[in-house]
Amino acid sequence: AKIVEVLKGGESRRTPPCPYADRCGGCNWQQISETEQLHQKDLLLRETFAKFLPGRSIPFEPFVPSPRSLRYRNRVQPRMKNGRLGYYRRKSHEFLPVNDCLITEEELAAFFQNPPKANIDHEARVELRLSQDGIPQWSIQGQEEVEGFSFSQVNRFQNQDLIDTVLRWSSARDFSEVWDLYCGGGNFTFPLASKYPHAILTGVELDSQLVTHARNKAKSGKNMNFHSSDVGAWLRRRSPRKNSLVVLDPPRAGAGGEVMRALATSETSEIIYIACHPVGLARDLATFFEHAPPSWVLSKVQGFEMFPQTDHMETVVHLKVDSL
Repeated sequence: AKIVEVLKGGESRRTPPCPYADRCGGCNWQQISETEQLHQKDLLLRETFAKFLPGRSIPFEPFVPSPRSLRYRNRVQPRMKNGRLGYYRRKSHEFLPVNDCLITEEELAAFFQNPPKANIDHEARVELRLSQDGIPQWSIQGQEEVEGFSFSQVNRFQNQDLIDTVLRWSSARDFSEVWDLYCGGGNFTFPLASKYPHAILTGVELDSQLVTHARNKAKSGKNMNFHSSDVGAWLRRRSPRKNSLVVLDPPRAGAGGEVMRALATSETSEIIYIACHPVGLARDLATFFEHAPPSWVLSKVQGFEMFPQTDHMETVVHLKVDSL
């Protein structure tokens, strides 16, 4: 169905803050107030868990709003055509040039008015990103990437809440091992190393550039090892032992059955899973509980507003053996 005319808007309907919102294929919830966005995401999270984990007690924590609802993204992938930046129109591959992107941080949004000078004669996908030092960078997809252009949390203002939650939820006991799977450049690994200074920290990440970055950062640290590997392949060769904590932050598709079965049958007794798609997360949890001993429980679930103006969200879950 297609909306022809809004005769009377609902209480939560608003005029989108972005002038391109009715045409751009990017943000799909700008017509909804931020309060209602949070409410709807909380409902979606609960409904998804109820579908994949029927009959299981699910202790939801309050949904966490983002410190910023606009100007929060430190990385976007617009298109470039005829020296202009833009996005595809909604439900099409028609290029829509734009002069600004309201969900992009100000320093990065300047590229939309002054596009990078690129020697291309065709439409290309561009990555715009703020470096860890706050320097605007850009790269053309398919060409040599700027170092560090791989996966990172796009909302740095909310990312600290994620890190604080992982540290707060992990046990106060002194783990002998901490595994950070899909560790990226060490977003969670380094804070965990500070909390557990006597533990052996192991980070596993497929992207070799990010692994190199993490290794260089860890040179002065002790007991930190970063490995470039597919997580499933890694778990076929090794398994977390007793008195270990496992943290995993897989891509949108989720960790998958092989990884979840390996963790369910391992000796670890505490897992924190960070996910950017509730369906993949709930499916992975269903697989985990299918193979894990009955002593495992879902201790906490919390949604985070990581992507305002869209239907996407971040979720953190805490799994532990009930005797802990």
